[in-house]
Amino acid sequence: MEKLKEYKYLLIIFVLFLINIFLFYGKMINIHTDFGRELLFSKMVVQGSVLYKDIFNTFVCPFSYLFNAFLLKFSPMNINTFYLAGGINCLVILGSIYFISKIFLNRSISSVITVFVMYYCCFYSGLMNFLTPYSYAVVYGLSFCFLSVLSYLYYLKTDKNKFMYFAFLFSGAAASCKYEFVLYSLFLFLFLFAKNNVLKSVFKSAGTFFIVPLICTIVLLKQGLVFGDLSNYFEILKDFLHQPYLKKVYTITCYFSKDSIISALKTLIAASFVFGVLYKFYEKKSVWALISGWGLWVALTLSVLFYFPLMEYYAYSFWGFITYIVVVLSLFKIKELINDKSELFLVLASLVISLKSFWYLSTNFYGRYFLPLLLVSLVVVLKKYYFKENYLTFEKTFCAVLIFLSVAAFRLNLVSLVLKNNVIQTEYGKIYVTQSEKLLLQPLVDYIGKNLHDSDKLIVLGNAPLLNFLTNKDSVAFYSHYDEAIAGAYGSERIINGYKMFKPDYFVVFNGELNKNNGYCSGYGQEVCKWVFDNYEVVKNYRDVEDVYILRKL
Repeated sequence: MEKLKEYKYLLIIFVLFLINIFLFYGKMINIHTDFGRELLFSKMVVQGSVLYKDIFNTFVCPFSYLFNAFLLKFSPMNINTFYLAGGINCLVILGSIYFISKIFLNRSISSVITVFVMYYCCFYSGLMNFLTPYSYAVVYGLSFCFLSVLSYLYYLKTDKNKFMYFAFLFSGAAASCKYEFVLYSLFLFLFLFAKNNVLKSVFKSAGTFFIVPLICTIVLLKQGLVFGDLSNYFEILKDFLHQPYLKKVYTITCYFSKDSIISALKTLIAASFVFGVLYKFYEKKSVWALISGWGLWVALTLSVLFYFPLMEYYAYSFWGFITYIVVVLSLFKIKELINDKSELFLVLASLVISLKSFWYLSTNFYGRYFLPLLLVSLVVVLKKYYFKENYLTFEKTFCAVLIFLSVAAFRLNLVSLVLKNNVIQTEYGKIYVTQSEKLLLQPLVDYIGKNLHDSDKLIVLGNAPLLNFLTNKDSVAFYSHYDEAIAGAYGSERIINGYKMFKPDYFVVFNGELNKNNGYCSGYGQEVCKWVFDNYEVVKNYRDVEDVYILRKL
């Protein structure tokens, strides 16, 4: 009977997941996002390009590109391959969150948390979704981190060493995805020593940790990577990490500033008000609580249905203060928490994994990836140490808030279903776009398909490398794609010399020379653009939506 109940909850989650996979198919992809880089770089690896030598990897660690290239080697060169990989990865994340929650909480709230993560994170219609992400390195790393946390919690619960070894295997895989997750691996080793494990178990754990990094290293060496390539790569990486553009991007999340404090206070006030009124509502201690509770529910429901901008703001930034809350609540109960190994591990793991967004968990940015485990930690700490005697009321309140936010998130994401009703179909994939995106992209796809030869090399300037994949046109090594920070690290002279050496046949330039406000050629790409227009002839110029140029060799 118990297993049937478990299966019932999991089946509901799985059915909702399949419905959303169908609804959002091809609609969370944008031509002007980094998702195109994920496809292009993986394709380049399949064709023989070597990471760090021919491809500048901003995420430092190699696993995601090597793994996606492996998938492409044995499956169709199609966007659907990446979509399937993203879908399976989402399912792993949702399953991990459910079973981590179940160790501490009952099925009901574990299921509600999982559904919230599904609608708020996995199927978010912006760049930071989990399905067609701006970076597979992040979502793969996140899956491995969650699997590692789940395995280690099972180890603490059962004291079976096999779970400990799995925890280190997955943490090694996470560290092979993105450099931030190395911190979690170090934390896991420290926690292992704190548990007084025998030396033999420590060595075995270290051995399992290095399995995936070692496989990646062997693959890279077999592909032809040498020390000189790494030296050149790290020289550029150092310049990349010191770019002013990066500091601007991370001002709120990584830097303690006035903006981060203001943003956090706004969301704290909003969260406290909603949670406080609903908590009183579920306690049912007064007529006022009932009236204000029902009034709040009606207002929230109407705002979701009719006043889109209000809920858009709060649905994006509601959880900005969660890292502070978890830290403060844990410190107040630090003596009890230290004695509860599983709860302590969960809290510390969630904080270490999300350290990149400690000052402000912006869910428009990396915060959407880190929110799930922090949310579980918050509920566990509140249940264990603050609402022991009145947990049922707390659970109802929290579930109500999460269900409401899930509906709000789905309501927001429906915009992509409504607006993205135009199809761009190629033999390498199908995407759904808005009418303006269709007017911009379709002429480019058609022209490239009719006029470029299979052997022609195409460079897309203006952060839209998805066009290379959709038209199956090769780019050039190292300088195939770059945003403002990467362009600053390369330097215009290095980029221009690269183009002189590789001699690309065509360029597509988004936001060309006529756009004087924020175009590629009037911004960080001025010198490169000047060289391109001086050495290539314009064969097409589209201006219906924005200035886009197609140029070919003189």
